[in-house]
Amino acid sequence: MDDRTIARVALVGLGPIGVEVGRAVLGRSGIEILGAADPAPDKAGRMLGELLGVDAAFPVAPSTRALYSLTAAGRGKRDVVLLCTGSRLESVAPQILEAVEAGFHVVSTCEELSFPDLKHGELTRKIDAAAKEHGVAILGTGVNPGLVMDRLALAAASACVTVEKLKVTRVVDAAKRRGPLRAKVGAGLSKEEFESGVASRRLGHVGLTESAAMIAVGLGFPIDEISETIEPVLADKETEGVAMGRVRGLHQIARVRAMGEIKVELDLTMAVGEKGFDRIEIQGDPPVNLTVEGGFHGDRATVGCVVNAVPFVVEAPAGVQTVVTLPLFGLLPQR
Repeated sequence: MDDRTIARVALVGLGPIGVEVGRAVLGRSGIEILGAADPAPDKAGRMLGELLGVDAAFPVAPSTRALYSLTAAGRGKRDVVLLCTGSRLESVAPQILEAVEAGFHVVSTCEELSFPDLKHGELTRKIDAAAKEHGVAILGTGVNPGLVMDRLALAAASACVTVEKLKVTRVVDAAKRRGPLRAKVGAGLSKEEFESGVASRRLGHVGLTESAAMIAVGLGFPIDEISETIEPVLADKETEGVAMGRVRGLHQIARVRAMGEIKVELDLTMAVGEKGFDRIEIQGDPPVNLTVEGGFHGDRATVGCVVNAVPFVVEAPAGVQTVVTLPLFGLLPQR
Protein backbone atom coordinates (compact mmCIF):
# COMPACT_ATOMS: atom_id res chain seq x y z
CA MET A 1 0.00 0.00 0.00
CA ASP A 2 1.32 3.46 -0.89
CA ASP A 3 0.05 7.04 -0.51
CA ARG A 4 -2.11 6.69 -3.64
CA THR A 5 -3.98 3.66 -2.32
CA ILE A 6 -7.60 4.38 -1.38
CA ALA A 7 -8.21 0.88 -0.08
CA ARG A 8 -7.29 -2.76 -0.43
CA VAL A 9 -10.15 -5.22 -0.87
CA ALA A 10 -10.78 -8.90 -0.34
CA LEU A 11 -13.58 -10.45 -2.40
CA VAL A 12 -15.77 -12.90 -0.50
CA GLY A 13 -18.39 -14.67 -2.59
CA LEU A 14 -17.79 -15.09 -6.32
CA GLY A 15 -21.29 -15.59 -7.66
CA PRO A 16 -22.53 -13.46 -10.58
CA ILE A 17 -22.47 -10.21 -8.57
CA GLY A 18 -19.22 -11.00 -6.76
CA VAL A 19 -17.45 -11.66 -10.06
CA GLU A 20 -18.71 -8.39 -11.54
CA VAL A 21 -17.63 -6.52 -8.40
CA GLY A 22 -14.15 -7.99 -8.81
CA ARG A 23 -13.95 -6.87 -12.43
CA ALA A 24 -15.12 -3.38 -11.49
CA VAL A 25 -12.54 -3.11 -8.71
CA LEU A 26 -9.76 -3.88 -11.19
CA GLY A 27 -10.91 -0.90 -13.26
CA ARG A 28 -10.73 1.59 -10.40
CA SER A 29 -7.73 3.73 -9.48
CA GLY A 30 -6.44 3.48 -5.94
CA ILE A 31 -7.95 0.10 -5.09
CA GLU A 32 -5.85 -3.05 -4.80
CA ILE A 33 -7.13 -6.62 -4.56
CA LEU A 34 -5.73 -8.57 -1.62
CA GLY A 35 -7.34 -11.86 -2.54
CA ALA A 36 -10.62 -13.72 -2.80
CA ALA A 37 -12.50 -16.58 -1.15
CA ASP A 38 -15.32 -18.89 -2.20
CA PRO A 39 -15.76 -22.47 -0.95
CA ALA A 40 -17.61 -23.65 -4.09
CA PRO A 41 -15.74 -26.59 -5.68
CA ASP A 42 -15.76 -24.92 -9.09
CA LYS A 43 -14.07 -21.80 -7.68
CA ALA A 44 -11.79 -22.67 -4.74
CA GLY A 45 -8.17 -23.13 -5.82
CA ARG A 46 -8.63 -21.57 -9.26
CA MET A 47 -6.85 -18.36 -10.18
CA LEU A 48 -9.00 -15.28 -9.61
CA GLY A 49 -8.07 -13.90 -13.01
CA GLU A 50 -9.49 -17.02 -14.64
CA LEU A 51 -12.88 -16.39 -13.00
CA LEU A 52 -12.87 -12.68 -13.76
CA GLY A 53 -11.56 -13.05 -17.29
CA VAL A 54 -8.70 -10.65 -16.56
CA ASP A 55 -5.10 -10.68 -15.33
CA ALA A 56 -5.34 -11.20 -11.56
CA ALA A 57 -2.72 -13.52 -10.11
CA PHE A 58 -4.44 -14.70 -6.93
CA PRO A 59 -5.64 -18.21 -6.13
CA VAL A 60 -9.19 -18.26 -4.74
CA ALA A 61 -9.01 -19.37 -1.12
CA PRO A 62 -11.35 -22.21 -0.06
CA SER A 63 -12.47 -20.32 3.06
CA THR A 64 -12.43 -16.85 4.56
CA ARG A 65 -10.24 -18.14 7.38
CA ALA A 66 -7.61 -19.14 4.83
CA LEU A 67 -7.97 -15.82 3.02
CA TYR A 68 -7.54 -13.75 6.17
CA SER A 69 -4.55 -15.83 7.23
CA LEU A 70 -2.87 -15.34 3.86
CA THR A 71 -3.45 -11.57 3.93
CA ALA A 72 -2.62 -10.98 7.60
CA ALA A 73 0.85 -9.57 6.96
CA GLY A 74 0.80 -5.79 6.71
CA ARG A 75 -2.91 -5.48 7.45
CA GLY A 76 -3.88 -1.82 7.30
CA LYS A 77 -6.72 0.44 8.35
CA ARG A 78 -7.98 0.75 4.78
CA ASP A 79 -8.63 -2.94 4.11
CA VAL A 80 -12.18 -3.85 3.10
CA VAL A 81 -14.08 -7.09 2.58
CA LEU A 82 -16.57 -6.90 -0.28
CA LEU A 83 -19.09 -9.50 0.86
CA CYS A 84 -21.48 -10.83 -1.80
CA THR A 85 -22.92 -13.97 -0.26
CA GLY A 86 -26.50 -13.68 1.02
CA SER A 87 -29.60 -11.57 1.62
CA ARG A 88 -30.56 -12.49 5.19
CA LEU A 89 -28.57 -10.96 8.04
CA GLU A 90 -28.74 -14.02 10.27
CA SER A 91 -26.94 -16.13 7.64
CA VAL A 92 -24.37 -13.45 6.76
CA ALA A 93 -23.65 -12.20 10.31
CA PRO A 94 -20.97 -14.84 11.10
CA GLN A 95 -19.12 -13.83 7.92
CA ILE A 96 -19.35 -10.15 8.87
CA LEU A 97 -18.06 -10.79 12.40
CA GLU A 98 -15.19 -12.91 11.10
CA ALA A 99 -14.13 -10.12 8.74
CA VAL A 100 -14.41 -7.52 11.50
CA GLU A 101 -12.33 -9.59 13.91
CA ALA A 102 -9.69 -9.90 11.19
CA GLY A 103 -9.55 -6.09 11.01
CA PHE A 104 -11.53 -5.46 7.83
CA HIS A 105 -14.20 -2.90 7.06
CA VAL A 106 -17.18 -4.56 5.32
CA VAL A 107 -19.28 -3.54 2.33
CA SER A 108 -21.97 -6.13 1.67
CA THR A 109 -24.82 -6.74 -0.74
CA CYS A 110 -26.83 -8.29 2.12
CA GLU A 111 -30.20 -6.56 1.78
CA GLU A 112 -31.19 -6.81 5.44
CA LEU A 113 -27.87 -5.17 6.39
CA SER A 114 -29.03 -1.99 4.65
CA PHE A 115 -31.08 -1.12 7.76
CA PRO A 116 -30.44 -4.07 10.08
CA ASP A 117 -31.97 -2.65 13.24
CA LEU A 118 -35.45 -2.98 11.72
CA LYS A 119 -35.68 -6.75 12.14
CA HIS A 120 -32.51 -7.72 13.99
CA GLY A 121 -31.94 -5.24 16.80
CA GLU A 122 -29.98 -7.52 19.15
CA LEU A 123 -27.81 -8.94 16.36
CA THR A 124 -27.18 -5.43 14.99
CA ARG A 125 -25.99 -4.24 18.41
CA LYS A 126 -23.62 -7.21 18.58
CA ILE A 127 -22.16 -6.47 15.15
CA ASP A 128 -21.97 -2.75 15.89
CA ALA A 129 -20.12 -3.36 19.17
CA ALA A 130 -17.61 -5.66 17.45
CA ALA A 131 -17.02 -3.14 14.66
CA LYS A 132 -16.40 -0.34 17.15
CA GLU A 133 -14.05 -2.53 19.19
CA HIS A 134 -11.97 -3.22 16.07
CA GLY A 135 -12.25 0.30 14.63
CA VAL A 136 -13.99 -0.64 11.38
CA ALA A 137 -17.20 0.34 9.57
CA ILE A 138 -19.90 -1.89 8.07
CA LEU A 139 -22.33 -1.04 5.26
CA GLY A 140 -25.02 -2.90 3.37
CA THR A 141 -25.72 -1.41 -0.05
CA GLY A 142 -26.77 -2.08 -3.62
CA VAL A 143 -29.23 -0.61 -6.09
CA ASN A 144 -32.28 -1.72 -4.08
CA PRO A 145 -31.97 -1.35 -1.17
CA GLY A 146 -29.23 1.23 -1.19
CA LEU A 147 -30.17 3.65 -3.95
CA VAL A 148 -33.38 3.78 -6.00
CA MET A 149 -36.03 3.23 -3.35
CA ASP A 150 -34.32 4.97 -0.42
CA ARG A 151 -31.16 7.06 -0.90
CA LEU A 152 -32.22 8.62 -4.21
CA ALA A 153 -35.73 9.24 -2.92
CA LEU A 154 -34.39 11.06 0.13
CA ALA A 155 -32.03 13.08 -2.07
CA ALA A 156 -35.02 14.19 -4.16
CA ALA A 157 -36.96 15.03 -0.98
CA SER A 158 -34.17 17.37 0.09
CA ALA A 159 -35.54 19.80 -2.52
CA CYS A 160 -38.83 20.02 -0.62
CA VAL A 161 -39.67 22.45 2.15
CA THR A 162 -42.25 19.98 3.48
CA VAL A 163 -43.18 16.40 2.57
CA GLU A 164 -46.64 14.94 3.10
CA LYS A 165 -46.15 11.58 1.38
CA LEU A 166 -43.49 9.81 -0.67
CA LYS A 167 -44.04 6.98 -3.13
CA VAL A 168 -41.46 5.08 -5.17
CA THR A 169 -42.50 2.76 -7.99
CA ARG A 170 -39.93 0.41 -9.50
CA VAL A 171 -40.69 -1.95 -12.39
CA VAL A 172 -38.06 -4.45 -13.52
CA ASP A 173 -38.07 -6.79 -16.51
CA ALA A 174 -36.85 -10.01 -14.91
CA ALA A 175 -36.11 -11.47 -18.34
CA LYS A 176 -33.16 -9.09 -18.61
CA ARG A 177 -31.69 -10.03 -15.24
CA ARG A 178 -29.47 -12.89 -14.09
CA GLY A 179 -30.88 -16.36 -13.44
CA PRO A 180 -31.01 -16.06 -9.63
CA LEU A 181 -33.27 -12.99 -9.92
CA ARG A 182 -35.74 -14.84 -12.13
CA ALA A 183 -35.78 -17.65 -9.57
CA LYS A 184 -36.25 -15.22 -6.67
CA VAL A 185 -39.37 -13.72 -8.24
CA GLY A 186 -40.83 -17.15 -9.06
CA ALA A 187 -40.81 -16.88 -12.85
CA GLY A 188 -42.31 -20.02 -14.38
CA LEU A 189 -43.93 -21.36 -11.21
CA SER A 190 -47.59 -22.10 -10.64
CA LYS A 191 -49.58 -19.75 -8.42
CA GLU A 192 -49.61 -22.39 -5.67
CA GLU A 193 -45.85 -22.94 -5.89
CA PHE A 194 -45.33 -19.18 -5.72
CA GLU A 195 -47.48 -18.83 -2.59
CA SER A 196 -45.63 -21.71 -0.95
CA GLY A 197 -42.29 -20.08 -1.78
CA VAL A 198 -43.38 -16.76 -0.29
CA ALA A 199 -44.59 -18.49 2.88
CA SER A 200 -41.21 -20.21 3.32
CA ARG A 201 -39.30 -16.96 2.55
CA ARG A 202 -37.64 -18.53 -0.49
CA LEU A 203 -39.33 -16.04 -2.83
CA GLY A 204 -39.73 -12.30 -2.67
CA HIS A 205 -37.50 -9.27 -2.73
CA VAL A 206 -35.55 -8.82 0.49
CA GLY A 207 -35.00 -5.27 1.72
CA LEU A 208 -38.18 -3.42 0.73
CA THR A 209 -39.29 -2.80 4.31
CA GLU A 210 -35.73 -1.73 5.17
CA SER A 211 -35.88 0.89 2.40
CA ALA A 212 -39.28 2.07 3.62
CA ALA A 213 -37.97 2.44 7.15
CA MET A 214 -34.92 4.42 5.98
CA ILE A 215 -37.15 6.86 4.12
CA ALA A 216 -39.47 7.30 7.10
CA VAL A 217 -36.58 7.91 9.47
CA GLY A 218 -34.90 10.24 6.96
CA LEU A 219 -38.10 12.30 6.64
CA GLY A 220 -38.71 12.35 10.37
CA PHE A 221 -41.96 10.38 10.25
CA PRO A 222 -42.73 8.52 13.49
CA ILE A 223 -43.25 4.91 12.39
CA ASP A 224 -46.50 3.43 13.68
CA GLU A 225 -46.48 0.36 11.45
CA ILE A 226 -44.65 -1.11 8.46
CA SER A 227 -46.66 -3.55 6.33
CA GLU A 228 -45.71 -5.61 3.29
CA THR A 229 -47.66 -7.60 0.69
CA ILE A 230 -46.43 -9.93 -2.05
CA GLU A 231 -48.62 -11.14 -4.92
CA PRO A 232 -47.82 -13.13 -8.07
CA VAL A 233 -47.93 -11.55 -11.52
CA LEU A 234 -49.52 -14.14 -13.84
CA ALA A 235 -48.98 -14.47 -17.57
CA ASP A 236 -52.14 -13.85 -19.61
CA LYS A 237 -50.28 -15.27 -22.63
CA GLU A 238 -46.95 -17.00 -23.30
CA THR A 239 -44.29 -14.43 -22.33
CA GLU A 240 -40.53 -14.86 -22.72
CA GLY A 241 -40.76 -18.60 -22.15
CA VAL A 242 -43.34 -18.37 -19.34
CA ALA A 243 -46.52 -20.28 -20.22
CA MET A 244 -49.94 -18.68 -19.98
CA GLY A 245 -51.30 -18.95 -16.43
CA ARG A 246 -47.86 -19.38 -14.87
CA VAL A 247 -46.09 -16.80 -12.75
CA ARG A 248 -44.15 -14.05 -14.57
CA GLY A 249 -42.87 -12.54 -11.32
CA LEU A 250 -44.06 -10.62 -8.30
CA HIS A 251 -45.75 -7.42 -7.19
CA GLN A 252 -44.55 -6.37 -3.74
CA ILE A 253 -45.58 -3.31 -1.72
CA ALA A 254 -44.20 -1.93 1.55
CA ARG A 255 -46.05 0.83 3.38
CA VAL A 256 -45.19 2.95 6.41
CA ARG A 257 -48.10 4.23 8.48
CA ALA A 258 -47.33 7.32 10.55
CA MET A 259 -49.64 9.72 12.32
CA GLY A 260 -52.65 7.67 11.27
CA GLU A 261 -52.01 7.55 7.52
CA ILE A 262 -49.75 6.02 4.88
CA LYS A 263 -46.71 8.29 4.56
CA VAL A 264 -44.31 6.08 2.59
CA GLU A 265 -45.23 3.58 -0.13
CA LEU A 266 -42.76 1.48 -2.09
CA ASP A 267 -44.29 -0.37 -5.02
CA LEU A 268 -42.07 -2.98 -6.69
CA THR A 269 -42.86 -5.17 -9.69
CA MET A 270 -40.24 -7.63 -10.94
CA ALA A 271 -41.61 -9.83 -13.69
CA VAL A 272 -40.71 -11.26 -17.07
CA GLY A 273 -41.93 -9.09 -19.93
CA GLU A 274 -42.37 -5.82 -18.03
CA LYS A 275 -41.27 -2.43 -19.38
CA GLY A 276 -38.90 -1.14 -16.73
CA PHE A 277 -38.88 2.28 -15.09
CA ASP A 278 -38.23 3.93 -11.73
CA ARG A 279 -40.45 6.73 -10.45
CA ILE A 280 -40.26 8.89 -7.32
CA GLU A 281 -43.43 10.86 -6.47
CA ILE A 282 -43.44 13.28 -3.57
CA GLN A 283 -46.51 15.10 -2.32
CA GLY A 284 -44.96 18.18 -0.78
CA ASP A 285 -43.91 21.77 -1.19
CA PRO A 286 -42.86 21.76 -3.96
CA PRO A 287 -44.12 18.43 -5.35
CA VAL A 288 -41.62 16.15 -7.11
CA ASN A 289 -42.18 13.66 -9.92
CA LEU A 290 -38.96 12.06 -11.08
CA THR A 291 -38.95 9.19 -13.62
CA VAL A 292 -35.99 7.19 -14.91
CA GLU A 293 -37.11 5.63 -18.18
CA GLY A 294 -35.92 2.04 -18.41
CA GLY A 295 -34.97 2.14 -14.75
CA PHE A 296 -31.60 1.57 -13.11
CA HIS A 297 -29.99 -1.71 -14.21
CA GLY A 298 -30.25 -3.91 -11.16
CA ASP A 299 -27.05 -5.94 -11.46
CA ARG A 300 -24.67 -3.33 -12.87
CA ALA A 301 -26.00 -0.60 -10.59
CA THR A 302 -25.50 -2.87 -7.57
CA VAL A 303 -21.88 -3.38 -8.60
CA GLY A 304 -21.43 0.38 -8.93
CA CYS A 305 -22.98 1.07 -5.54
CA VAL A 306 -20.72 -1.48 -3.81
CA VAL A 307 -17.46 -0.37 -5.42
CA ASN A 308 -18.14 3.35 -5.12
CA ALA A 309 -18.92 3.00 -1.41
CA VAL A 310 -15.42 1.72 -0.59
CA PRO A 311 -13.59 5.05 -0.04
CA PHE A 312 -16.42 6.35 2.13
CA VAL A 313 -16.55 3.26 4.30
CA VAL A 314 -12.83 3.40 5.11
CA GLU A 315 -13.31 7.02 6.23
CA ALA A 316 -16.56 6.38 8.13
CA PRO A 317 -16.90 6.25 11.93
CA ALA A 318 -16.55 2.74 13.31
CA GLY A 319 -19.75 0.72 13.62
CA VAL A 320 -22.76 -0.22 11.51
CA GLN A 321 -23.55 2.48 8.93
CA THR A 322 -26.31 2.91 6.35
CA VAL A 323 -26.40 4.72 3.03
CA VAL A 324 -28.23 7.57 4.76
CA THR A 325 -25.60 8.00 7.49
CA LEU A 326 -22.72 8.32 5.01
CA PRO A 327 -22.03 11.19 2.58
CA LEU A 328 -23.83 10.94 -0.77
CA PHE A 329 -21.07 8.99 -2.48
CA GLY A 330 -20.53 9.21 -6.22
CA LEU A 331 -18.22 7.66 -8.79
CA LEU A 332 -14.79 6.32 -7.94
CA PRO A 333 -12.08 7.31 -10.47
CA GLN A 334 -11.37 4.81 -13.24
CA ARG A 335 -7.88 3.73 -14.16
